[in-house]
Amino acid sequence: MNRILGILFLIGSLTATAQHYNHYMANPEGSPREHQLDIGHMLLEVRFVPKEGKVMGEVTHTFSSLRKTVDSVFWDAPGITIKNVELLGKGIQKLRFTASSTGVTTYFDSPLTWDREYQVKFTYEAEPQKGIYFIGWNSGEVTDPRNQTRSQIWTQGQGIDNRHWIPMYDNMNDKFVTETIVHFDEAYKVLSNGEKLSEKKNKDGTKTWHYKMPKPHAGYLLMLAIDKYAVKETKTKNGTPVQFWYYPEHEDKLELTSLHSERIIEFLEDETGYPYPWGSYSQVMVQDFMYGAMENTSATIFGDFFNVDEYSFNDRNYISVNAHELTHQWFGDLITARSGTGTWLQESFATYYAKLFMKTVFGDDEYRIIMQNEMNSALAAGKKDHYPVAHVKAGTARVYPKGSTVLHMLRYVLGDEEYKRVIKYYLERHAFGNVVTRDLELAVQDVLGKTMDWFFDQWVRRGGEPHYEVSYNNYGAQTVMNIKQIQDQTMTIGLFRMPIKCGVYFTDGSNMEKTEWVEGETDQIVFEHDASKQIAYVLFDINNEILKQVTFNRNSNELLAQLNGAENLIDRLEALKALDKTSADVKREGLQKAFEKETHYAIKNELVKQLAKDSKSNFFLASKLTGEDVRVKRAIVGDCENVDVFKSVFESSLTDKSYSNIESSLRCLCEAGGESKDVYFERTQHVIGQGHNVRITWLSYKIDQIKTDSSSQLRDKSSNYYRYLNELTGYSSNLYEFRTRLNAMKAIKRFNYLNANAIANMLDACLSKNRRLVGPAKSTLDWYNQQYLMKKAVQAVFEQQRFSAKQEKRLRDLKIVE
Repeated sequence: MNRILGILFLIGSLTATAQHYNHYMANPEGSPREHQLDIGHMLLEVRFVPKEGKVMGEVTHTFSSLRKTVDSVFWDAPGITIKNVELLGKGIQKLRFTASSTGVTTYFDSPLTWDREYQVKFTYEAEPQKGIYFIGWNSGEVTDPRNQTRSQIWTQGQGIDNRHWIPMYDNMNDKFVTETIVHFDEAYKVLSNGEKLSEKKNKDGTKTWHYKMPKPHAGYLLMLAIDKYAVKETKTKNGTPVQFWYYPEHEDKLELTSLHSERIIEFLEDETGYPYPWGSYSQVMVQDFMYGAMENTSATIFGDFFNVDEYSFNDRNYISVNAHELTHQWFGDLITARSGTGTWLQESFATYYAKLFMKTVFGDDEYRIIMQNEMNSALAAGKKDHYPVAHVKAGTARVYPKGSTVLHMLRYVLGDEEYKRVIKYYLERHAFGNVVTRDLELAVQDVLGKTMDWFFDQWVRRGGEPHYEVSYNNYGAQTVMNIKQIQDQTMTIGLFRMPIKCGVYFTDGSNMEKTEWVEGETDQIVFEHDASKQIAYVLFDINNEILKQVTFNRNSNELLAQLNGAENLIDRLEALKALDKTSADVKREGLQKAFEKETHYAIKNELVKQLAKDSKSNFFLASKLTGEDVRVKRAIVGDCENVDVFKSVFESSLTDKSYSNIESSLRCLCEAGGESKDVYFERTQHVIGQGHNVRITWLSYKIDQIKTDSSSQLRDKSSNYYRYLNELTGYSSNLYEFRTRLNAMKAIKRFNYLNANAIANMLDACLSKNRRLVGPAKSTLDWYNQQYLMKKAVQAVFEQQRFSAKQEKRLRDLKIVE
């Protein structure tokens, strides 16, 4: 009886263990979409009526059947008006079709069968709300071409938005050659994917542009961009043609904006071992882009907020985004995930290789800082839920930064050369096809003969991150590091297994380092050494290779020794952050010493933040910051609470090569008051900034000054007061790109000021297809609508404007007007 009970207990224990570690989070939406056809070619021919936002097109799909018989096919085409559908071949046959809110179904008199090629041609019209965007065609008269709106057409197909202007199979799990013919005004330039086969003038003042892809790609990657561009043409060392499409009015920004484009291609070819796959490569800037950039095959679109001069370059430049999108030409375009579950196979790789490229330009410290930020994002997401990286609900923090750290750890475990051999094989084996996570895992097996299921299981297919509780004991001639895994273990999260490098560092400058596998609930790493040695500090996971949370209590002497003695910046920064709550008297000397020695802006920023809280460090910090890197000064000038103590730093920042520093310094100095405002206004009166941020701040505080010091101007409609208000209001209009409009609306709200023009501009913003503009515009009008008189004014302007029925409905649906 006891034996039977023992066996039952053992079975129960094994079952509990199996349940504990062998469950995965359900992913019902993660399967690839089913489809009946294998599309081989898509020929698109389009014309536009830009002022109406109208597309008139013909698209011909060449395909074969994946099923034995097919008598009807559904095509994605929401909101598209289908004029005609034809089956092409020996004779043209009109096809019956039915339209729905999501697309169109075509019916075949004779069923489609295997082993035959078919062609279906759609003639259609559309006024799409997604997928293709008509910018600036209905704005007022442009009087300042450099700083006001452009007239553009551009597309954004990811995730499934090309279907709104092209009847097509719009999903990532079918790839085909695209061919694009565009008829448009000859004064403009047109860019699309692939090789430009021809550009012909027509008798009616238009041109016809003809592009064709050399190889198949996913339909969401098809693109168009139209504007009066100039084009810079170069080549990489290996001969790849590179085009950079830019605004001719901004030629002075070209060098900094396009910086390193050719070098990134060369870097990626070397890193992946796979040549650039698409013949030529183009990049094109567009206005009012909703994202950072988009990796359309052979032709990346990026937001013109990355079009930078020597000031905005130091605030936010295009280099990392450029490298991210270029990486997608391999990971995402050459090989494409089968479904949303595999999004990490595109975005994580693009994030990782961008970080790796930044290392080649700015050094390993920059790489480690970027990765630390990625880890922080991943750990923050892990506190909300436990979705794995390979899941349709993984979220941005996992498919971008967490997945990037996973690839770093894969390389850390495999080795540099081994990792690169795996990636080269993976790309070659799956070129121009679709992939799933298992394909990458099998590539490791095929190339290195290693089974990495444990790695992919804990880091990709399951959620969570390890939390290590670390301590150590010194027993004279032996130091024992104690490691516990204290993360919650659930049905989908277990213990983590990784090789971790640790070290003991002694006061005489010597050290002991070793790498051991940490995989149990408790582990120990033992260091044998001379009993006379005194420990200065101990490191767990040297150089922060592993994504993790760590609880490791150390005293201030150990942390200060680590701050001033650790070889790697990221280990010094870890000690510094752990010192944040330590009293200023204890750490002052060590922090000042570190500030004198450190060179990287990230650790100096943290030093500035901590030293700024110490009144006895004020003189030291002020004397050091005036001539510092603008990114270090930002740690002070970004907080107006510092302005009284560090006034000289704020004043010097008014001439920094950073619009962000100029804007925040001007704002804080004006908020602080005093007699020097006129000096500050004079220094910055001709600075516009990025998104007009400096000019709008200047206007805001100049208007404030006039209201306080010169009340007579408030009665004179021709005074500077009203001139500045009108200028500020003008920046909220559709004559400007969306970031300028947002800055202007924020400033107008600050005054609680509203006139008819401002209301009309905000209503117009609410009708934009750019949700990054719509949300804040609606929020601003909602705030005004809480005031009775303002609400009446908004309603009155709405009733006076000539909105279409669709526009009126949209504004009412947003509950802005009645």
